[in-house]
Amino acid sequence: MSAIAEPDHERAAHEHQMAIFRAMSPQQRLHQALRLNRSMRALMAAGFRDRHPTWTENEVRRAVAERILHARTG
Repeated sequence: MSAIAEPDHERAAHEHQMAIFRAMSPQQRLHQALRLNRSMRALMAAGFRDRHPTWTENEVRRAVAERILHARTG
């Protein structure tokens, strides 16, 4: 969390979200994590495709894997 104070509505939303996660079973949390991971990979791949329209799907998959492996941003 940042050193900058959160507005009240952000804090309330965060607390609500945490309550939802705490109420989930471990299986539900795992399912949610996997769903978010798939979404992140799809969005990242779409960004690479947009920036590199000549890349093959294999090149896009490799770029996504390398970005995740090296935890780079930008």
